[in-house]
Amino acid sequence: MLLSLVILAAIVAVSAQALRRHISLRHIPAAGHGGIFSSYITSLRFTINAESVLYDGYKKYKGRIFKVAQMDRWIAFASGDALLENLRTAPEHVLSMEAAMVDLLQSDYTLGEEIRRDAYHVGVIRHILSKNLAVILPEILDEMVSATDDLIRTNLSKDIWVPIRATETFSKIVCRATNRAFIGLPLCRDEEYCSVNLQFTNHVVFGTVFTGMFLSFLKPVAGQIWSKVYGLQERLLRTIRPIISERRHHIQEYGPSYPDKPNDMLSWLMDAATPGHCQTDESLAVRMLNVNFLALHTTSSTFVHALYHLASKPTYINILREELIDNLGPNRLRSANDWVSDKLEKCWKLDSFFKESQRLNGMGAMSLPRKVMVPFTFSDGTVLPPGIIVAAAPTATHRDESLYNNAAEFDGLRFSKTRENLVMQGKSDKIEEERLRLTSTHNYLSFGGGRHACPGRFFASTILKSMMAHVILNYDVKLESGQRPADEWYGPMCMPSRKAKVLFKALE
Repeated sequence: MLLSLVILAAIVAVSAQALRRHISLRHIPAAGHGGIFSSYITSLRFTINAESVLYDGYKKYKGRIFKVAQMDRWIAFASGDALLENLRTAPEHVLSMEAAMVDLLQSDYTLGEEIRRDAYHVGVIRHILSKNLAVILPEILDEMVSATDDLIRTNLSKDIWVPIRATETFSKIVCRATNRAFIGLPLCRDEEYCSVNLQFTNHVVFGTVFTGMFLSFLKPVAGQIWSKVYGLQERLLRTIRPIISERRHHIQEYGPSYPDKPNDMLSWLMDAATPGHCQTDESLAVRMLNVNFLALHTTSSTFVHALYHLASKPTYINILREELIDNLGPNRLRSANDWVSDKLEKCWKLDSFFKESQRLNGMGAMSLPRKVMVPFTFSDGTVLPPGIIVAAAPTATHRDESLYNNAAEFDGLRFSKTRENLVMQGKSDKIEEERLRLTSTHNYLSFGGGRHACPGRFFASTILKSMMAHVILNYDVKLESGQRPADEWYGPMCMPSRKAKVLFKALE
């Protein structure tokens, strides 16, 4: 009898959720199945192959709003210049990026409940980190070289190709370089500290997919089973609590601007923390985990995606190496003193190579996510009710032949050719205009857009270009098979192969 009641209650709960989900967007066409129950077939397909589902929807409904089924909701997707401009420019209180990310990342179970209540650390990244980038860059570059030496160069023998597990190795390099700016020496090199931050990054990525597979009323159970936030928080506290205590002591004794105060992320978070719980050691530990997730996941994945393209297409190595030497001189970028960031910005081919890599192999099948906070009407008259998530479909957009010639093919110089042609035609004044056109938020969606374009994109871009320049000037790389390893998809998230190895050989 009891079992029958439980089964009946579950059926009622599932049916009620399915009906609510169906009613919410019944006026919007569906990619895949659109029925009350048949739509769950599409939600399963989306979990397995989101790229294909969105590509089908984009082709069928280009220039319109369409919807894709999830286990617990519909997600609406906007396509075409006009609708993407609506999505990009709507104010936060109307279409909220922060609210969308809280929902999509299942934040209570992956990031920690307090992140939903107060995301002040995003403002620290957007404003304070960006403002201090020029000051902290030399230390980041110094750590990047040191980490690369420790994890790659020391394993190489003269004239011998040595396989390096790319994702694992460069995740560690990015973690060390980033945390030179986040917490400084010597902790940025501490194996336990780096291990906890890398584990948290994986916890968020895979926890988002795992929890998203469950219906709404089952999420709390699934989330509690998955969540490792507080265990990782406690491990991180063991390494950073003495530093927090020391800095608090200095603040109490000498004031908030005490002599030799570290200019790093931990100090910025301590200064910016909302009075109350956010100022506790535990809260600061969760914030440090979260800023590391934001920095490490995107940067390391983007770099490895590009490295796989470089290693599978070795003709680009000499092209990019020649450009780097022309702009930076003959040094190998072996120390922070060798770097001149404004000269690196002149390396258009390197910039183009990364943009093309992100175009074909970005971070996933969704970008520009927004949660509808009040009824919103798009320029075509489509109305979305509050509570709906609406986003763009970058992988489908980036493979649109009407936007990119030979869209399915990798052309590492795609974005630099037009700029170089303008110089040859004596139209250098048009270069910036053309750069912005080629990477507009309508056609190029890798970094999002509008006021909520990726807050750490300049920080990440500097690390990415610097790290690739260092690799190209100091190593030859190739793939044993010659074929770029296939990406790994987890729901709408795309990651470079975690198992593939790249062959490295040190240059003389």
